[in-house]
Amino acid sequence: MKPKIYTDTSVIGGCLDIEFKEGSQALFERFKSNSAILMISNLTLLELENAPQDVQNVLKQVPIENIEYIKLSIEAKQLADKYLS
Repeated sequence: MKPKIYTDTSVIGGCLDIEFKEGSQALFERFKSNSAILMISNLTLLELENAPQDVQNVLKQVPIENIEYIKLSIEAKQLADKYLS
């Protein structure tokens, strides 16, 4: 069974950041080669809408069949709101 790895915008952007590039790109190579499943939330997708195009393009390189989408629950949103306040 392939591992499922949750990824957020910091990891996606890390593919273009000198400090995190090596690790982030290695992870995305696993997603592209079908050796791991990228799990991504609708919140991350929303954040990516405002990201530079080169950051958005990182996600577009992963085949759709290697991506599992996670819907943000009301409970998770409430927890995040409490954390931020």
